[in-house]
Amino acid sequence: MRRRSRISLAAAVVGSLLASTLGLVGAAPAAANATITCTIVAPGNPVVTSVNVPVQGVVQCSHPAGLPVTYGVVAYKLDENGPFNGKVQLNPGTGEFSYQPGFYPPDPVTGKQDKLPEFSGPDSFKVIATATDGSQGLLEVPILIQSNPRSCDPAFVAETRTMFNDPSGDDTKQYQMLRHLMRMIDCTPPVNPDGTQASIRFSFYSLTYAPIQAALTAAVQRGVSVQALTNSHSDKYPSWRELTRNLGTDTRAVNFTTTCWQGCLTPRRPPAPGEPTAWYAADSTNLTGRTVVFTDRSLPTGGSPITTWRWDFGDGTFADGPGPHTKTYAADETYRTSLTVTDAAGRSHTTTGSKTIPDNMEPMYPSLHSKIYLFSTVGTGANARRWVSAYSSGNPTYQQARKGFNNMNIAVGDQAMYDILNGYFTDMVRASRGELITTNYFRTASTPGNPSTGARATIVHFPPQTSGDINRDILKSIKCRYRDRKGTLRRTDVKVSMFVLTRKGVAGDLWRLAMQQGCNVEVVYTQMSQRVRGADGRWLSNEDGEEVGYGSADCLATPPTRVIVTPASKGRPAKRKVVRNTLNGPDGLCSGSSLRGAVPVTSTGTWLDRRSPYGGGRLTVRMSCPVAPKYDPVKKTWAVLCIRNDLFTHHKAMMVNGHVRGRVQKYVMSGSANWSSPGLRASDEIITEIQDAGTLYDQYVKNFTFMKKVVARNSLKKKRSRSAQTYMLQLNSGQVLDVRGMTDEQLAGTLG
Repeated sequence: MRRRSRISLAAAVVGSLLASTLGLVGAAPAAANATITCTIVAPGNPVVTSVNVPVQGVVQCSHPAGLPVTYGVVAYKLDENGPFNGKVQLNPGTGEFSYQPGFYPPDPVTGKQDKLPEFSGPDSFKVIATATDGSQGLLEVPILIQSNPRSCDPAFVAETRTMFNDPSGDDTKQYQMLRHLMRMIDCTPPVNPDGTQASIRFSFYSLTYAPIQAALTAAVQRGVSVQALTNSHSDKYPSWRELTRNLGTDTRAVNFTTTCWQGCLTPRRPPAPGEPTAWYAADSTNLTGRTVVFTDRSLPTGGSPITTWRWDFGDGTFADGPGPHTKTYAADETYRTSLTVTDAAGRSHTTTGSKTIPDNMEPMYPSLHSKIYLFSTVGTGANARRWVSAYSSGNPTYQQARKGFNNMNIAVGDQAMYDILNGYFTDMVRASRGELITTNYFRTASTPGNPSTGARATIVHFPPQTSGDINRDILKSIKCRYRDRKGTLRRTDVKVSMFVLTRKGVAGDLWRLAMQQGCNVEVVYTQMSQRVRGADGRWLSNEDGEEVGYGSADCLATPPTRVIVTPASKGRPAKRKVVRNTLNGPDGLCSGSSLRGAVPVTSTGTWLDRRSPYGGGRLTVRMSCPVAPKYDPVKKTWAVLCIRNDLFTHHKAMMVNGHVRGRVQKYVMSGSANWSSPGLRASDEIITEIQDAGTLYDQYVKNFTFMKKVVARNSLKKKRSRSAQTYMLQLNSGQVLDVRGMTDEQLAGTLG
């Protein structure tokens, strides 16, 4: 291998790596006039290195006529070209390259490339060689970053606790939750104290944090049963692919990974008794293309074999037979797909699903969104602790550690909690096979806690909930004025920290608590819906069965009173009447137009007003977003993936100090579910209620206060990005839409 000194590091890096979530693609190679062959001369294939250790090599390409060639790196693309987890520099004249592992893809706006600690696993980049006659050749350079050896810290003891990461802090504070999770994985022994095989069962929305993958793989190698379940979009990421390669996909085996397409327990019509079960998956071949593979997973549950399959791809084309069927769509949009199966007895069943093209616009809700971590045992000997369970607001991803404020609640020795979450995991796995289809999965369970370990009594809810409304039930149980033990009249404090708050009804409940009933309400949020006009000039609906035209931001903005002016006519003077706003009338319902402080709010996400000390108080018109929203003319809705580069709250929590759930107490609601329509009605979620929370409440409130200070500091010091744009999209001749927000469906969770 040639020495680093011979590599021209001063040469321009051809095709800078681009943003991960945008799937930006470099120019496709031109049609070749001759065949250019390429090979990796050094150091080997694949190129092997260790965590954080740079490696150098040489790519050599030759033209059949001996013409000289120049080398470049194909522009970054999430699922194909890479590198996803490193930096590469390439000498355009010699093909010499230098690769340094452990770097996140560059920020789409600033170009900054952040360090990823402890990354291991597969990576790659593509080299394009161009000859003077225009001929081109392409070569993928595979990279393998070997992980550090895994071992259990003998002093580690699992404890009941609540943890918060700090994305505004250093590496240790950002990754402290994920590294604690790794320690629990590393300290899971092969055998439980009763002699049975120990197990780890994880459910999460995304996995990109490579050390988690390495720790789970090492656990399998030492004899632990490891089972992992995630939303289907994760199969595009290297860490999940590597975990799948190591564990397999047989959900009846001891070790496996599996995914749920559009959620495991999403409401669907189950087969009637005696009918077969239609079930399928629709997986894109890459994130930015339009090709989808439809795979049959149907079950002959009626007792007769399935004889016919009828596929509807949603664009007017169909197919028959079990497949798999490969379908390439002509345009980028969302297609309503379905599969109908019929058995030998003539009984049929149909399952439907939506497929969004391109795949980088997914994952759209519904989805598997719960974050659950289960350990049958952590530790050995005197340090062995049974029944360790955890749930979190965040995923094991680099972004959640570096950018999002998150929490994780761990219970040790609480077998009731462990069994409840374990049963839920089993249901999701069954549903991933098509063995559990229901129109309304919603379950509620409770645990007595474990005083000896500090595990608290907990009420656990599992959406999707298609009838009823657990979000509003909790809010409506709050009583704003109460007397304490000394008889003093007090007000209830309500603090909300929510990644997505797009349910207008929930926002209206918060408004009533603050403006009518006298609670002290404060909201920290990342995404909130505002009013948006459709192509016909009318307000768009929020698809939650509520009135058209107003979003959650408008509800919170509604002033407690409104002024009605009757103009003068026929000699009668004009009249001015002040009316108390109840949010019940057709004109009074959520009729605000901007956040004016009716309910104190702090924005940590898409709409961050730099003029406010806490980034709240009034929503700004301008959106800092590198991608233009897309309009669906059929659903009359907008879709966009747009999160600012600022730190944001990813909590799904509410803290109440006062009268709630029938008594005076300190109370914490937490889990994975956003206050959005899909978060309640369509997706796999966990919502927990801990009453008489005491110290736990104080910890959540301390984090809440800290977040506001961080946002205030960032808001005051940072200027708006020059790349920010106000999108005025031409819909048709004479009609223009000013995008000032999105509907519930769009804002309900483009990021988990």
